[in-house]
Amino acid sequence: MSRILAAVAVATALTAACGIAQGPRASAQPDGDTATCESATHPIPVVLLHGTLDSAVVWNVLAPQLTAAGYCVYAPTYGVAGAIPGLGGVAPVAESATEISSFLDRVLTTTGAGQVDIVGHSQGGTITEYLAKNGGRSSRIRSAILLAPVSHGTTLSGAVEVATAFPGLRELVDSTVLPTFCAGCADLETGSDFITALGAGPLARPGVRYAVLATRDDVVATPAGPASFITEPGVTNQYVQDLNPQPVSHKDLPRDATAVRWILENLGMAT
Repeated sequence: MSRILAAVAVATALTAACGIAQGPRASAQPDGDTATCESATHPIPVVLLHGTLDSAVVWNVLAPQLTAAGYCVYAPTYGVAGAIPGLGGVAPVAESATEISSFLDRVLTTTGAGQVDIVGHSQGGTITEYLAKNGGRSSRIRSAILLAPVSHGTTLSGAVEVATAFPGLRELVDSTVLPTFCAGCADLETGSDFITALGAGPLARPGVRYAVLATRDDVVATPAGPASFITEPGVTNQYVQDLNPQPVSHKDLPRDATAVRWILENLGMAT
């Protein structure tokens, strides 16, 4: 019984670190439907992918700015599963990646474009990396603009190490407790099967332009910076504090004014 209680405690810490306590949200939400859209100014559509235990609402600052600038913008809520209604990024990450791959096909069909630019936050960034490398979609992704992606697995501020330190505890958490309400959380842990497969060999794919922005204040994608950065030739890696020294949490990156400006600048570089 004590081991089960410990497993529940660790699982609670893991999901809290993943960002279940997101705080208040504004009501405006980007349209995740693949409605027909054409733009002579920006012919490459932009797909926005939220993170774990989140939804497309997180893009309600960025999406209107992109739309006003003439971009075709698509922001699905993906990976809705388990016992937490209304939140995405909960399903196994590979399943969410398959869902997003099909979504990309619909975007390309309805816009007539040959490629997309993806802006991915946290798990959304990881899925972008996975689709380009393991999902065979690199030719369809022009730019991967990533906010604190879990590129190399996360220690979740030490919760993973705590679970690993007790014999059998991490296995119990990952195989029994987390799958009940957040299988995606377990997939993003350091050393998981998903992260091991993603990290086998170079991560960046030829032909895809990668830009990664991390925050030094991150307690979700940890260690902050190294968990996210792709230290390979041609990849731009940067801390948001190098642009503005103000503190920024992991969950606030998609709405942070400095991060939004960085995204817009990197999309401009992709034109």
